[in-house]
Amino acid sequence: MLFNSIAGFALFFIGLYAMITRTNLLQVVIGLEIMARGVSLLFILAGHFHGSMEVAQAVVITTILIEAVTVAIALSLVVAAYKHNRSLSVESVRRLKG
Repeated sequence: MLFNSIAGFALFFIGLYAMITRTNLLQVVIGLEIMARGVSLLFILAGHFHGSMEVAQAVVITTILIEAVTVAIALSLVVAAYKHNRSLSVESVRRLKG
């Protein structure tokens, strides 16, 4: 159990680190997905500790569905930013004025 909680927190913080430090938009989206996997693992672990695995599994399935939509929208925005700027840099998106 201790290993699972350490792994969940490690995944969360690795994803957070990737989102904060990376300058490539695809790497930021991958960091978001890694962070979400850590949260899902921690939800399952919390459900196991509290004895309500059914509720934890329902929450994780809902979270996975929401993540799929979020990643699809994020990747479509990355493709649109690439078509507009010919770059996947975060700085090129920050320079956009609208």
